[in-house]
Amino acid sequence: MEDTKLKSTPRDFFLNLLSIVALYFSATSFGVLVFQYINILVPDVLDKVGYGGDSYTAMIFPVASLFILFPVYIWSTWFLEKEFRKSPERKEVSIRRWLVYLTLFVAALAIIGDLVALVFTFLNGEVSTRFVLKVLTILLVAGSVLYYYLSGLRGRKDKFMKVFIYSVVTVVSLSVLASFVIAGSPSEQKDRRLDERRVSDLGYIKSQVEVFWVSKSVLPEKLLNLNDATRGIGVPIDPETGESYDYRVLSDLKFELCATFSSDSTGDLVETGYYPYNGGNWDHGIGKVCFERTIDPDFYKNMQIPLPQ
Repeated sequence: MEDTKLKSTPRDFFLNLLSIVALYFSATSFGVLVFQYINILVPDVLDKVGYGGDSYTAMIFPVASLFILFPVYIWSTWFLEKEFRKSPERKEVSIRRWLVYLTLFVAALAIIGDLVALVFTFLNGEVSTRFVLKVLTILLVAGSVLYYYLSGLRGRKDKFMKVFIYSVVTVVSLSVLASFVIAGSPSEQKDRRLDERRVSDLGYIKSQVEVFWVSKSVLPEKLLNLNDATRGIGVPIDPETGESYDYRVLSDLKFELCATFSSDSTGDLVETGYYPYNGGNWDHGIGKVCFERTIDPDFYKNMQIPLPQ
């Protein structure tokens, strides 16, 4: 009878809600992480324009989420299963049933929407390997959630379930570990960000040298000559060492900029939009790298910028 059913307690609410929320974040983070692997391993030329293609940086948040929330999900699920073995009737508390059916509903919608997107893209003639892999990723994640919770509702001891659970834990764990191999360690990530700043600084200095030449008909003798408090111009320095970048005049129109880099950008398996390479090629190895730049007077003439007399 209805009156004999157990009522949800605050403890039931906490444990079941914690488990489901951890599941949602874990499933989403795993999907996003796999998407970034696909973006790197199966690159798309259309994504190589601009600055939105940094799949390395996009890995950081899902890895952090999985590192914390997936163990929380495993622990909360294990604890609940332990409680259910002691008191099987607690499986029927209303909060758990509502959350489980909501999860099944969301998983089913994800699968349906995924298949609709696949058929639509196929009919539109735009199916690619990259897209199919992402569709399969969503099917795998949503299908796994659907299978696990449907099996729990049926109450049957599936012999495959134990293998399934260990497989899921292994795949998620390997995906997190792989991020440190593909994207690099935290120290390598820091080196990349520092080098990204250095490249940005060099590009800024280059543009200010050109502005100086346009204004004064001569290249600056040293970088300090670029400082202009009136225009709010200040020469950037190395973000790690605090030292000035090296600058040398090679001829009337040619100059050289140098910086010491901590990472190698030439062999990165990443979209070309990773570094803000404006104003020339700024590919670099580890250590001190110099870049020669030559001012083209005809370029400024065609842009109708007054040339110095």
